[in-house]
Amino acid sequence: MRVSALAIYPLKGAAAVPLERLELDVMGPRGDRRYCLARPGGRVFTQRDDPRLARLQALPGGDALLLELDGERLEVGAGDFAEAVQLRVWSREAAARVARAAVNATLTRWFSTPLQLGRLERPVERQGAKLALGDAAALLLTNAASLDAINAVLGAPVPMARFRPNIALDEAPAFDEDNWQRLRVGAAILAPVHACGRCEVTTIDQTLGAISGDEPLRTLSRLRLRDGEPVFGVRYAVERPGEIRVGDRALAAP
Repeated sequence: MRVSALAIYPLKGAAAVPLERLELDVMGPRGDRRYCLARPGGRVFTQRDDPRLARLQALPGGDALLLELDGERLEVGAGDFAEAVQLRVWSREAAARVARAAVNATLTRWFSTPLQLGRLERPVERQGAKLALGDAAALLLTNAASLDAINAVLGAPVPMARFRPNIALDEAPAFDEDNWQRLRVGAAILAPVHACGRCEVTTIDQTLGAISGDEPLRTLSRLRLRDGEPVFGVRYAVERPGEIRVGDRALAAP
């Protein structure tokens, strides 16, 4: 098996940032989901709330974060974060700081709803693991052959971007990931947590930021149902941090 693509999502729910290499720490890929948008009450804002979030580019650079939506840019510096708050990621609380009013006013205008930009201050605790703002584990891994198998059933194929993985592998049989255990990828060792349950985000065109029918979720619900939930890809924990590069081999770890 070989690493075919790597990506991080600096702001939860926003566009992917493709990489040739990434560094894993215990929370997952460095720079991944360290920022989010949130409602004033603290609930994290995702593509389920507004598919246009997929079009928001979030590029970290030093202590700054550059945000861009439809040609309009907003640069946010480290000094733009002040108020300490608790944000809610599903049922978990995350210690964060939110940006100043002028930053939040721009984001509110972009998405036509009151929003705050949050920056994670401390890892989120989940079942003994320390995580960033991802849903359930440190990272998501997918298999290109599995996508090919799903696309062979669909009327129109969908890209891997619909599934928002951190690591995509090729040169493996379709759905072989269901049986993988510990993996050595580059300098890192990964341990499986669980199959990734999928939701309506898979129906959102990640380039257009718009819902595009009911696939592939409908087909996954028919062919890949596990414990009543459609699944695709596997969530992993970082057992040993290290660097991963595109082209690295993925091998069963002893």
